Amino acid sequence: MQKKTFTYLLSKFYLLNEWLEEVKKRLVVSPFILLLVSCVFIVLMANTVFFDKLDALYPWQGNLSFIISLSLLLFSLIIFVMFVLNILLPVKIVVLVMLLIAAMVDYYGVVLGVLIDKTMIQNIVETNFAEAQEIVNLGLFSRIIFMAILPAALLLLIQVKRTTWQQRLRQQVLSITAIMMLIPILIAPFSAQYTSFFRLHKELRYYTNPLYPIYSALDYLAEQIVSVNTKEFRTLTTKISKSSSTLKPKLMILVVGEAVRADHLTLNGYPRDTTPNMSKQVGLINFSQVSSCGTSTAVSVPCMFSFFGRDDFTVSEAKSTQNILDVLAASSVRVSWRDNNSSSKGVADRLAYQSYRRSEVNTLCDVECRDVGMLVNLQQYIDQQTQDTLIVLHQMGNHGPAYFKRYPADFEFFTPACESAELSECSKHEIVNAYDNAIRYTDHFLAEVIKLLQANAAQYNTVMLYVSDHGESLGENGLYLHGMPYAFAPDAQTHVPIISWSSAPYIDIEKTKLHQDHAHSHDAIANTLLSLFEVKVNIADEFKVTPPLFYLKPEGGNK
Repeated sequence: MQKKTFTYLLSKFYLLNEWLEEVKKRLVVSPFILLLVSCVFIVLMANTVFFDKLDALYPWQGNLSFIISLSLLLFSLIIFVMFVLNILLPVKIVVLVMLLIAAMVDYYGVVLGVLIDKTMIQNIVETNFAEAQEIVNLGLFSRIIFMAILPAALLLLIQVKRTTWQQRLRQQVLSITAIMMLIPILIAPFSAQYTSFFRLHKELRYYTNPLYPIYSALDYLAEQIVSVNTKEFRTLTTKISKSSSTLKPKLMILVVGEAVRADHLTLNGYPRDTTPNMSKQVGLINFSQVSSCGTSTAVSVPCMFSFFGRDDFTVSEAKSTQNILDVLAASSVRVSWRDNNSSSKGVADRLAYQSYRRSEVNTLCDVECRDVGMLVNLQQYIDQQTQDTLIVLHQMGNHGPAYFKRYPADFEFFTPACESAELSECSKHEIVNAYDNAIRYTDHFLAEVIKLLQANAAQYNTVMLYVSDHGESLGENGLYLHGMPYAFAPDAQTHVPIISWSSAPYIDIEKTKLHQDHAHSHDAIANTLLSLFEVKVNIADEFKVTPPLFYLKPEGGNK
């Protein structure tokens, strides 16, 4: 019986194989037609966000001719890229790669409102495996299956007409030339609309899929090549001098937060109790109107420690340029960096650095290693110091989308909390609950930092400074996470908290509080650290000096 069944199945397999072979013989297309059809599919299926944004600015009624022209322009540019790639790669590989890119970009754009620009490419390159796992989910796989795997399966049934390399090159050159001639023809009748489109609505180019992600990846790659091959380390300061108006050495713990937005802190008027510990602290200074350097860790962290300021900052320049921590270390301040995030983003490359992402180092790990673990044995380190000391603690904080992992179970205060990294599975209320629970854990962490500093106040003039790197979108206007281009990023991604506590008598807390609700930015961090450690530098005139956040007492301190 089993033998008959096997024979029957084998015969069916042969029949299926013969049928597929017959189909393949009939489905023979030229590379040109295959690229053409694939490009139409990508334009129509992977650019829904682009067309939604376009419709909001140029409604179909009254702008139909211009929209058709713009759609054909998008089609022309995408197929131009495909023709260029086909010079180097087989046509099926070109189609598959373009479909995969388009599917992934479409998922993050549609579901999370995330744009793939150069900064996001950098985030992708620098992310670690644990972070990558949180953004790779069933929703992404289903989009890839529908938009890439199934079309790729059809490719197996299609035979491409064989051509020599010379024939293919000639055909591609002719096609590319034809497209270059077509583009001016598409633009000319609508020159007025295109002028307005390119000047006033530049942000729309970020949504062209997969054009802008490919451009961004190439731009990032070129920047890295230039940085590696030509950049020499640049020292900005010609003279560093240090004084002290205090008898006791200074001890500062600078906490670099992750993805905390200012409007979700009770300290800033948020109706929920997200900062129960900080709200009770005496002498706390809360800078409520702070703008971040960027909308991602890869930009904001190196930017806040640089002398460039947001307007002039570039990641490539920062990697090879002296930063504020380098200057402090050169002035005899003992500087160390403890990291429970992905890395220091190059800031601590020349300093004492320790990762706390592993249980071998961080003794407080469950589903992930906790920020509080960075405080374990920190007292022993402090006891070994005799000079001014700066300790940087880089948190995991509110890193999304798996907010529920950012706090232990006993910190689940707001319920029900989203317990999935695929935010589309949760309501906005559940997402906000998980996010706010993570802020309460940061509040607990900062309270523990202050306790540690209070325990050392007899030997040191102590300061805690908490600075979030960027904010986070939680579903407003369909946006989630962070990383939007700064020019049109929402306040949720750029409005961040800075909080301080101090036992240092030379800081004029009351005078500083008078200005805590004024507009500030990450640009003030470098000069703030110089001021608090009483370090003076001669720096190149091209760098603007942003006033420090704190006012110091003119007579200094006596302790």
